[in-house]
Amino acid sequence: MTRTARRPAFTDLPAGTQAALLCKDARFQRFAAEQCGCDSPFTEYFTAAWLRDQCNILSRADLHSDAQALAKFNILITEFDAWTGKISVPR
Repeated sequence: MTRTARRPAFTDLPAGTQAALLCKDARFQRFAAEQCGCDSPFTEYFTAAWLRDQCNILSRADLHSDAQALAKFNILITEFDAWTGKISVPR
């Protein structure tokens, strides 16, 4: 009998890991570009740069130790969830 490892839920991942995964997500790339007024989706690179700028950090790993940056990141996730329709309005 083979055991398969369960993948942790996205919300259970460290914030830096969540940020890295989001920057690879095409929907988040479109969201980031739209927030900047661009018609075309960002690349992963530009999405990561935008996220670092929004959170005022040098590295996504800074989300692990900077409470202000983490708060800004959580706001971005809420806005993204509202943008995708996952939630009805930002809380």
